[in-house]
Amino acid sequence: MVKKLSKGFEMEEQLRNYFIQSGYFVVRGVPFVYEGFDVTDIDLWLYSRESSLTRNITIVDIKNKKTPQTIERIFWAKGLAKAVSANNVIVATTDRRKEVKKFGLDLDVLVLDGVFLSKLAKSEGFLAQRLSDEEFFDEIDSYSLGKIDGDWKGQIVKCKSLLAKEIDFDACNQWLDSSRFFAEQILTKPSQLNVALRCFYYSLMLFSIGVDYILKELSFLEPEERVSKLVEGFTYGAKGFEGITKMLSLSLSLVEQFAPEGKALSSQVRTKVMSDFESLPTNIIGEYFAKADVGKTIFTSAKELESLAMNRSFRNHSDSSFELRGLIGCLLDCWEINRKEFRTAIDAS
Repeated sequence: MVKKLSKGFEMEEQLRNYFIQSGYFVVRGVPFVYEGFDVTDIDLWLYSRESSLTRNITIVDIKNKKTPQTIERIFWAKGLAKAVSANNVIVATTDRRKEVKKFGLDLDVLVLDGVFLSKLAKSEGFLAQRLSDEEFFDEIDSYSLGKIDGDWKGQIVKCKSLLAKEIDFDACNQWLDSSRFFAEQILTKPSQLNVALRCFYYSLMLFSIGVDYILKELSFLEPEERVSKLVEGFTYGAKGFEGITKMLSLSLSLVEQFAPEGKALSSQVRTKVMSDFESLPTNIIGEYFAKADVGKTIFTSAKELESLAMNRSFRNHSDSSFELRGLIGCLLDCWEINRKEFRTAIDAS
């Protein structure tokens, strides 16, 4: 049964469906957090892949109210786009005044006015095949121990919030950690299998978008150099090997100065930390994502994962595209999760 939504949330879902049908990757309700403060939510976060060299991020501000104060919303959305490094801004409003659209045009903001929204509102069945965000979180909340068992809902919200920051290797590695967490829950929580799979697909779709975004900067590199950059990023994060070693040296210099036998202790810590980094099996995913054919299909795989996560009639990825199954298989190898055991677990869904 479809959950009844408020007018505002219903319009957000209608517009999400519209943009998905237009070819975008869409996430609804992305939290924008600044210095630990919850500032606002981005109603819709859109991502498009124009070519191997071009990616576009668009934010959509939606106000389905009698008095939407559209001029103020245009200012607000324009500033928010600057804060989250979006390329484009759309304001969807019930306001029908031509002056509002002209003002938006002057500020390079696309205004979807009341005429457009009234036509969109006549569409029916847009939630017949997929869950709303509210229903998705209800599914997660159905696991009563989710809060104390790794905070399932909190992890998904955190994954969303990373979209409002710079998309880099640090964000990708956090999405990767969440994906691994939910992959392990699939194996260990058979009673929560479908919910764990939905969360796994959700976090993995964001990781896939992050990788696609990073690959645009690496498209001109030779294959070996592309592998090297990816392995370094997945191993050491956005700072890279040089940045991590500098940070480590700065931290350990304090140990050398003030701790008893500081130099010996510092040397031991440095050796252990670098050994831990070097032992990470990131060469597996670095080599995988450096392949040209993988780079061409990762955006499509992300949209496929989004559909799996939000499909009202739940289905797993066993009948999905070869590319998506290959992506999941590669990550299972990286996490040292047995593919056969994982397949046996998801078959129960």
